[in-house]
Amino acid sequence: MSDDDKPLKRPCGGRLHTFVVDVHEQPDTLIRVLGPFAVQEARITAIRLDPGPAGLSIAIEASGVTDERAQLIARRLAGLAAVRGVGLGWRGAPYALPKETG
Repeated sequence: MSDDDKPLKRPCGGRLHTFVVDVHEQPDTLIRVLGPFAVQEARITAIRLDPGPAGLSIAIEASGVTDERAQLIARRLAGLAAVRGVGLGWRGAPYALPKETG
């Protein structure tokens, strides 16, 4: 049985996974990168696009997935034609927003 065929655990509470995906910039790249998150029922809580000389770096933060499901998303991202590399990390809670100063 391959890793993709194994049953996945239910989402763990509170952990936020961050994916950094380096891609070749093409018109439909962002839509293709977001696909694996929808299939795995991940809730995207933040996204940032940073253009670079060799393409885009897309940072995506997602909640509602187990570590196993996050690794599956990373593997599926790495298999996309436009993707040059994928990094995955996590943290236990969102960063506190800065207080307004005035």
